[in-house]
Amino acid sequence: MTDCRLYPPSPVPDRRRRAALIALAAAAVAGCQATPPAAPPRPRFRPEQVRTLQDLGFRPEGEDWQLDLSMALLFGFDADRLQPPQTERLGRMGRALAEAGIRRMHVEGHTDNVGAAAYNQALSLRRAASVARALAGAGFDAAGLQVRGLGAERPIADNDSEAGRAQNRRVTLIVVAD
Repeated sequence: MTDCRLYPPSPVPDRRRRAALIALAAAAVAGCQATPPAAPPRPRFRPEQVRTLQDLGFRPEGEDWQLDLSMALLFGFDADRLQPPQTERLGRMGRALAEAGIRRMHVEGHTDNVGAAAYNQALSLRRAASVARALAGAGFDAAGLQVRGLGAERPIADNDSEAGRAQNRRVTLIVVAD
């Protein structure tokens, strides 16, 4: 006859079996806690908008696109008025952005570090407002423009030389997605 009795398992399982059981339990717990994969993020800019931004010289900066006008749109010392060629360039840019369906942009004015901080803050705001007026005059929706003056807070060049200070007297455009 065959012995049909069930014997209890060994009180101390071998190490490999125990390790396998622990790994299996950990995988089961992790599987229960895992969240389903998220849907891929919706592109913030359409392909035609990206082409327009690239054509205008904007570069990706995080989730936004930025154009530093430090070489194309410099202001003289203590100046906040645009020259006619600058206004024309901004007009072309404003029309192209509006035609591409871009509706929101930050316009940030900057100064060098010469003078009082409060004065430079106000001057940088006037510079940004000049650029915003030119963009809006070309058809970019003024309601989508956020104007900020940053004074001398974010230099891109050394303020110890005239050439560096000139580069810091600028406006930066940041296109943000809707």
